[in-house]
Amino acid sequence: MDQLYQYYLRYRRVITDSRKVEPGAIYFALKGANFDGNDFVSAALTAGCSLAVTDRPELNGTDGTYFVPDVLEALQKLASMHRERTGIKIVAITGSNGKTTTKELIAAVLSTGMKVWYTQGNLNNHIGVPLTILAMPEDTDLLVLEMGANHPGEIKFLSELARPDYGLITNIGKAHLEGFGSFEGVKKAKAELYDFLAANGGKAFLNRDNKVLGSVIGSCPVALGYGKDADVIAADAVADPFLSFTWQRDEVSYKVRTKLTGIYNLENALAAITIGLFFGISPENINRALEAYMPANHRSQMVETNRNRVVLDAYNANPSSMKVALDNFLAMKGEGKLIILGGMKELGAESRSEHQVLVDRLRNEFSGECYLVGSEFEALGPIPHQWIHFSSTESLLGHLKKNAPENKLILLKGSRSNCLELAMQYL
Repeated sequence: MDQLYQYYLRYRRVITDSRKVEPGAIYFALKGANFDGNDFVSAALTAGCSLAVTDRPELNGTDGTYFVPDVLEALQKLASMHRERTGIKIVAITGSNGKTTTKELIAAVLSTGMKVWYTQGNLNNHIGVPLTILAMPEDTDLLVLEMGANHPGEIKFLSELARPDYGLITNIGKAHLEGFGSFEGVKKAKAELYDFLAANGGKAFLNRDNKVLGSVIGSCPVALGYGKDADVIAADAVADPFLSFTWQRDEVSYKVRTKLTGIYNLENALAAITIGLFFGISPENINRALEAYMPANHRSQMVETNRNRVVLDAYNANPSSMKVALDNFLAMKGEGKLIILGGMKELGAESRSEHQVLVDRLRNEFSGECYLVGSEFEALGPIPHQWIHFSSTESLLGHLKKNAPENKLILLKGSRSNCLELAMQYL
């Protein structure tokens, strides 16, 4: 592994897709459910890679290759070695909801005073985390690392690989219940980050208003807390549609106006403020970064189209994120509201009951039009006359093409696999 590491230091570019070759890059021939990267070793080398890491025995000794017993394990070990030898400070982020937005807010704040590298997009799994570590520029001061999981033990594994110095759990909710087994399983799995920090001299940043987080933090030391009664305090929060609030540290108050929709983003912004203060970023620079941040990737976006105003939050959905999205939308002022919801995935045995809770709430609290998309909403009882159930996003698109809404305030919310953002062309 030392030989591979020295080779990596010479080029510092790692790829896993032979179609995205950069001159001099090291190609790791990973396997997937429907492909084997070893089939593309020759193509990667021909396209300009300096080395191809392979675990196919018949390629052992071939010019330009580096043979290992397991390519994925080699990628992970290389990243772990690089993390240890650079000694870079790492802030790890996980949680059921909001971790990507929080990561980006933290990176925006910290970047005003230091060289920051952070997880690009959602490269937050057992492949994405090592790729993020290996992609760090040489002059990086701090790495903000997002960690995702849908099964027990994954956060523990990623923590042992990346060895973060600090950690943040945004929240713990009913997400990936199919993989975790239950809400208790989610709590235990997310707390693996706290467990690692406690055992290895790390510290956490804690939302002190979140009782679930308080119940699982155990002996993990807290660097700074945020909330109503904490080191960093928020007040006067409103979101119609954009979030603004006052925050306070040491009895000095600051007002910030963001471009984020949803009061639920308050805790995400507070986390960024808290971590920024801890690392010495001035309140003025913190506010400038928060006010300049523009949400993207179908998360918490307010989109003004030629016909409507759309709250676009179609990247992911689970019972926790659905609840706060509806809380926010129902509180917003506006005539002619339309709600378009996609089914929630990976809920296992609790899928039917959680969708029933969602439909019952809408029946009781919302009198406008509602479009429900996906098989998860079937057989949940009669729906109001102004609601329509669509079996798929394709059938929703067919309806919208002929019946495009106008002058509406629309919530578009669903799991990633629903691809509800495709509806934007008709909204």
